[in-house]
Amino acid sequence: MRREVVAALKFAFVLVGTMLCGVTWSADAVVVDRYGNQHKVERFTYQGRQEIEIYIDDQRRILSFDLVDRMRFEGEPSDEEQVVSLQMRSGKREKGTVISGGGAAPHQDAIGGGGSGRRFTGVTSLGPFFILVGDVREVILQHPEGEAIPQELVLKATIITLEGKRFEVEDLRFRGKQRLVFFRGRNKRFIPLERVDKIDFDDSGAAEELRPMTATYWNGRTVMGTVDAAIVRLSGETDKSFYDRVNAALTGKTPAGPFSMGMHHIKQIRFKMREVD
Repeated sequence: MRREVVAALKFAFVLVGTMLCGVTWSADAVVVDRYGNQHKVERFTYQGRQEIEIYIDDQRRILSFDLVDRMRFEGEPSDEEQVVSLQMRSGKREKGTVISGGGAAPHQDAIGGGGSGRRFTGVTSLGPFFILVGDVREVILQHPEGEAIPQELVLKATIITLEGKRFEVEDLRFRGKQRLVFFRGRNKRFIPLERVDKIDFDDSGAAEELRPMTATYWNGRTVMGTVDAAIVRLSGETDKSFYDRVNAALTGKTPAGPFSMGMHHIKQIRFKMREVD
């Protein structure tokens, strides 16, 4: 019995060690709160993730900390949304909003879930650290010296609707990310959009919650599955959040301005050779 217990403990230690070795942390950060206090934070995350969820031109974006130099927040601590100015490592500047309070209805894929009080977390010399987004004035990300600055991909595609309309879209994203989430049976998978040549959707499933699709990679490989059109209203969802979630699954930019469309309107997506911003 004792040997079995020892063996189980050894296995648990090995498993935990393997998991920890597989964890990669974002750069450290200096967090300046609304009182001007500075906090040197290691293993810095937002809702436990190394990326931040923001809305630019009312479009949801998920930005990796690797791309960001600093973030400055404006507004009152009690505001449900904070205006944030982003200085990217590439020199580009962005301005958008971050949901900070518990009263606003979160996106169904909100980072860290839809609980109240979005927060930054990490570790300081005094121990575990967390601070609500509404209490932050500025975040300065500290990246490894000499590290190459990663470049964000700008995906371009032609989107064809079920009615035959065509849209030339740049910076295409699916629910704020550059990947398409789909299902094979009950298993959730994802496709990096930069590897895809085209995605075809079955007309027969246009009015269904799950739409059959076939994705063709640049190398000719095909993948079949279903994509969540998310047309069913969620409990407690406001009219605005329901409309935005259903009709802005795909977002991007066109010569006429911001672009958004629901998955239930799309017949085909034809990607163009990728470019780097």
